[in-house]
Amino acid sequence: MGNNRRLRFLIASLIFVGGLWRYWPLDFPLGPCGLGFESLEIGCSLAHKATFSDPFAVLPTGPTAHLAPLFPAMIWGLIRWFGDGPASMDAVQWLGTFVLAFQLGLWPWAAERLGLGFASGVIGAAAWILVGFTLLPMWEAPYVALLILILAVCMHRVLSEKVSTAFIFLTGALWGIIFLLNPVPLLAYGALIFWVICIRRIPVIQKVAMVVVPLVMLSPWVIRNERVFHHFILIRDNLGMELWNSNNPCSAFSFRNNRAAGCFHHPNESVAEAEKVRAMGEYAYNQAKLRESLDWIKYNPGKFADLTRQRFLAFWFYTPGGNYFSGRPIPASLWIIWLIEPLSLAGLWMLFQRDRSSAGLFLAWLVLFPLIYYFIEFIPRYRVPILWASILPASFYLSQSAQRVWQRLRKSRSAFAVHEIPAPGA
Repeated sequence: MGNNRRLRFLIASLIFVGGLWRYWPLDFPLGPCGLGFESLEIGCSLAHKATFSDPFAVLPTGPTAHLAPLFPAMIWGLIRWFGDGPASMDAVQWLGTFVLAFQLGLWPWAAERLGLGFASGVIGAAAWILVGFTLLPMWEAPYVALLILILAVCMHRVLSEKVSTAFIFLTGALWGIIFLLNPVPLLAYGALIFWVICIRRIPVIQKVAMVVVPLVMLSPWVIRNERVFHHFILIRDNLGMELWNSNNPCSAFSFRNNRAAGCFHHPNESVAEAEKVRAMGEYAYNQAKLRESLDWIKYNPGKFADLTRQRFLAFWFYTPGGNYFSGRPIPASLWIIWLIEPLSLAGLWMLFQRDRSSAGLFLAWLVLFPLIYYFIEFIPRYRVPILWASILPASFYLSQSAQRVWQRLRKSRSAFAVHEIPAPGA
């Protein structure tokens, strides 16, 4: 048993080292400020002005809830530690690389605990490293992916076995942390909490803790937003802006296509829109854009339905009809994605037959996490936080299929050997 554990730890360590090697960052010649990424700009504002404000590079627009607070706060910490020059941007890259490599190193452990087997995690992580899916360390996606993976394991324990109240508090705290990074997991959280409260028989104090702990962790941010904007903002307030940029008379299905067509009128690139944000205030601007986008959707249901269809296909297959990569070579990662999708469905069916709680967890993330992304312009990084939930079931199907083929070969060889043994006295 001890040798087996050491071997597994060695394999996970090799995956971690392989992830570091695959994504080894290059020295970046610039600092994080002024690059045009909202996450970095807010971190720079925290470092230089001590205010959570000015997310757009073209103009200072005042206080913001454009993004959840935790990732910009991390950027602030790196700037305070390394300064606002290239060293802090290198630190951003290295931290993102470390988090991704650590996540991949956890895949075999997580796959085993979710009922897919250690080998499935090894196959999935090796495939990721060989293909080299894009890492964008200036966004929170790698951190969200890591936390979702850990939460999937934690929630599987909560749903399938008796756990301590301390473990419940830890799980609730992880939910709170992930919401402070990105609010998109809220729908999956709601479904899983409903499962725990209404179906799973656990002590009442544990059910209460699963709800209260994340709310307590969110409360300082919610109170801050109420005091600054005089309105309730749960985590971030950019929905109106994103819907409007994604659903208007000239909208295409993706950010890349909108930008190429001159249809990306975002305050981060449009001085005119940034001036509106500054004049109206961010909350009022987003509410106005929300009304405009909902009006357009109301009067253009056919166009909206077509855009939604394209974004659905783009989210799962990275292209709705070959046009996202038109004029460019199709990368190996895209071929892998096209292969993964049907294999993951087969793997989920096999998992459902083995462990229904685990299959339900995978489905909760795969169905509920992407919903908001079907209505806003497609960007490939939106898929990153739940790529593991497609790759691991696909790897499970491959490992189980290989195991069955191997067993049949062994049986056929054994039968052939028995047939060839001469009878006594022959």
